[in-house]
Amino acid sequence: MKSLIKSFFLVFTLFLVSCSGKINKDNYDKISNGMSVSQVESILGEGESQASSNVDLGEYGGNVSSEVITWQKGSNVISITFSNGTVMAKAQSGL
Repeated sequence: MKSLIKSFFLVFTLFLVSCSGKINKDNYDKISNGMSVSQVESILGEGESQASSNVDLGEYGGNVSSEVITWQKGSNVISITFSNGTVMAKAQSGL
């Protein structure tokens, strides 16, 4: 009976750890400027696009695109701003 209780406790503990998800301070700290969207998604999973823009700077500047993607789990939020597909800025709340 004791081994059954220990097994249940172990499984329950592993379940709680897996529920904490990828939206945490350790993963936030892994994100750095210049990373691609796919590199960030390999760490955090798929996020939700909040806003995007595309600006044509004319013959001298070319085209600049930006996108803000967020990841949220409860009150934990990570927001990443991408410029031309790479990390330009990041912010967090609740971590």
